[in-house]
This record gives sequence, C-alpha cells and structure tokens, in this order.
Amino acid sequence: MSERILKDIISGDDAKDLLLSGLKKASDVVSSTYGYRGRTVLIESDYGKAEPTKDGYDTLQSIFLENPVENIALEIAKEASEKTMKFSGDSTTNTVILLYAFFKNSVEDVKNGKSPIDVKREIEKSRDLILEHLDKISTPITDKLIYDVALTSANGDEEIAKIVSEAYIKAGADGSVSHARSNTDESYLEFIDGTLVESGYVEERFVNVFSDRTCVFDESPLVVCSTIEFKTQKQVIPFLNYSIANKRPLVIISDMAPPVREMVLRNVINPETKFPFCVVHCPGVGKKRLDFINDLACILGTQPITTLSGDDFEGREGDFIGECEKIVIGKSDTIITPIKNKYIQEIVDGKITEIKETIKTTKSQVEEKYLRERISKLVGGVSIIKVGSIIESELKEKVARVDDSVCAVRSAKEEGVLAGGGIALYDAVLKLNLDNVTKTTLSAPSKKLLENANVKISIDKSSEKPFGEYPIGYDVKNFCEVNMFDAGIVDSTKAIKHALINAVSASNTMLMTDAVLTNKRMV
Repeated sequence: MSERILKDIISGDDAKDLLLSGLKKASDVVSSTYGYRGRTVLIESDYGKAEPTKDGYDTLQSIFLENPVENIALEIAKEASEKTMKFSGDSTTNTVILLYAFFKNSVEDVKNGKSPIDVKREIEKSRDLILEHLDKISTPITDKLIYDVALTSANGDEEIAKIVSEAYIKAGADGSVSHARSNTDESYLEFIDGTLVESGYVEERFVNVFSDRTCVFDESPLVVCSTIEFKTQKQVIPFLNYSIANKRPLVIISDMAPPVREMVLRNVINPETKFPFCVVHCPGVGKKRLDFINDLACILGTQPITTLSGDDFEGREGDFIGECEKIVIGKSDTIITPIKNKYIQEIVDGKITEIKETIKTTKSQVEEKYLRERISKLVGGVSIIKVGSIIESELKEKVARVDDSVCAVRSAKEEGVLAGGGIALYDAVLKLNLDNVTKTTLSAPSKKLLENANVKISIDKSSEKPFGEYPIGYDVKNFCEVNMFDAGIVDSTKAIKHALINAVSASNTMLMTDAVLTNKRMV
C-alpha cells in the first residue's frame, strides 16, 4: 500500500482570506511593472544572480509563497496568465490585476450576505456583455497602429516598437515574424524573402559555400518533395538522371535510407562528377508532414510524392519535380525563393483561401495557430528580429519585451485594437448595465496605471466621467488628457478579451471554494 500524504484543511472565511492574501501579494508585485511608469523588479536567480525585468509574466512565474493556501491562489493566477499568454500573447499583467480585483470585490459581496452562486452568475452575464461591447468598439489594425501596439506592449521602448512594426510591415498581411538573439550588441531586422523550411541538409558534405556552411543553388534548381522515405536507389535515380540531363541542380526534401543517401553524396563529392545535388530532412510528422509537403508542392508547381504515388518513378519523374528561383540550405533551415509564375501563384492563392475558410470554422486555438503558420509559409516572407544587448541580464529583459511586442501585434492583427490605458474596459462601466462587482472591478487597470505614475485622479464605478468620451483617456507618459488613438496608446482587442475571460474564470473558481486541502508541511 502506497504511503498517503496527510492534509491540512482550511475552510470558510479563513480559506478565502488566505486565497485573497496570496493574490494580493502576487498582484502588488506584478502590477508594479504595469504601464509606461511601471517599475523594474529584481529577481534573484537560483545562483544568486540579480535579473532585472519589467515583464509581469516573468515576475509572476518567479514568485513562490511559503503559506500553502496563499501559494495555491498564486498558482491559479499563474494558470490564468498562462492562458492569456497562450491565446493572445499579451495582457498577462492585466489578467492578474483584474483577477485580484474580481476576487476581492466578490468576497466582499459574499461577506455582505450575497450568495456566491448569484455573484458568479451576475459576473458571467456582465462578462458576456463586455466582450460584445469590446468587439463593437474594436478598430481594425493599420500600419500606424502596428507601431502603436508594439510601443505600448514594449513599455514605451521606441527602438523595439520601430523594429517590430517594420518586421510586420515587411512580412505582409499573412507573413511570419519571429525573434532570436543577435550575435552582436545591436538589435536589427533580418528579412528573408522566401519560404522558410525548418530543416536543413542531412550531411555537411553537401555544403558548397564554405564561408557560412550552406548549400546554395541559384540557377533555377529542381526540387522533389516527398512524405515517404526513399529506401532504394531505384526510387531516386530517375530524378538524378533528370537533373543531369537538364543541367540543373536538384534538391530532394525527403527522408532517405543511409545507403541511398551515400549514393547521392558520392555523386556530389566525386571529383569526376561533382553533380549539384542536396538532400534535406523532411520536417514534421504525421498530418503536419503531409500538410507541409502538399503546401510546398503548391509553391514549387508540382505534386508531392506520397504513399499513393508508388515507388517506381522511371518515365514519370517529371510529374514530381518542381522548381524555384533559388534555394539556400543551412544546417537547420532552408530558404526557398519561389519563381514568379502567374499559374503557380493562382494555385497558392487558392490554397490560402481554402485554409482561411477552415480557420473560420475551427474552434481550437491550437489548430487556428497551426493553420496561420501554414498560410505564412505559403505567402513567403519571414521577418526575424535579432535582439542584442551588452549585458546578459539586460538582454533577457529586452528579449521578453520584444516577445510581448511581437505577440501583441500578432494578436491585434487578428481582432483589431482598443484605446489603451484601461479606457476600453472603463467605457463598458459607463455604457452597460453591469453587476456591482464587475463595475467596481473594471476600473482597476486604469487605477493602477495612474497609481504607478503618481497621478491623483478618482476613477470608480460611481464617479463622474474622469475623462471625455471614449477614446479620451490619460497619457501617463506626458501627464495629460488625450485621444488615446492619436497618442498611440492602444491595446490588442484579443488580449484584453482574454485577460477578462481568464480573470473571471479564475476568480469564480476561488469564489465557489469553501475548503482548501493542502499537503501537511513538516516543521
């Protein structure tokens, strides 16, 4: 019989008070980083090294509380912020601020004699009204607003905002934007005009440009893409002969048995032949591999080799050979520059339209993200932001801000933007018939921004409008009342919606809790 762990039981108001205490501790620290006037948090690493950050998500993940009930509340807050991060990429600090305010105000309502289930239902009804209101006042993204979203999410860092907005504009409407650490102290944008394949050559002996260890073919190379493994030389030889007869380089994107791969390689390194061949790993597994190969075949103007294609290609190899303008193959990735062909472009556009229609019907966020990645590859054009800094600790904090900024813009491109500074949520307080708890809670983000800027303006559910009509709000950078869109202070609609959804869900979970069982600690 396995050893059983003894439990401590905390119930009733004692449990809720400790849960609230844990949330308050988390919120106080995390919210101190909020907004342009937010402060930096110094986090001690496992090795005693100081790591500065102004990222609320990183701060939250670094907190662990001694009291087990308080720590459970903290873990619930982490889970809520992780969900917001996963589905919108931004507003994790907003999530924590709203979560603490919702739970605090809900507990007060219950202590004043209201039923927890009634409070929960009223909040959920108000949440649905707010989400509908946010959709109505959301504004579609423009190139100017891309910069504004990036600037807001990067806590006013103009260098980051400029690089991020340039990255998205260069990549195009459906292009891909990512980031990586720079090899220098400088941050800069690297744009790849082509389709990025996250896989490289199978053998370094295929390299023909030794200065940067790549294999480059820029004379209209031929490309074969296959989901099946080439197990015999007989399967490959027709393609090699076709390449030789047409005097054009050949790239085979496929898994290949070692003896077959060695045969191809011998023809490359043999001084008497030196044929321009290269073999690239086929990325992905299962359905993802099949989707990738089918999409790539569209770009190359050919058809893929699958289990339905047979294994004897003699006399019909031309049916499975595509072409591109240029291909650059590295150790871990490949960049394909498609040829300019109207017929091929029509096929690619048709595939993109088909995937977009699938996105409209999917209910899975994970599936939607995957489908958008497929579109990015079909469109071509990849912006990679290289992040550099002199000090390692500063670099880590800068990478976090770039990541926030990139994710925020990606989210804004999907559902548009709202006036920032918490004004969109406060507008819902003024215009909608909401329950008492929600009315009191929605001003919390605006209050915290003003508090961090040491600005004394009264904002609560019963006050007169502190500012003019939406989108008028307060600019804590310049200490003045402004049109938030004109001032470039905007938030991603999707991020604000997910912050609200996850805060309400986590708060209601704790509100309905009457007892907490924790593992008994040994003193």
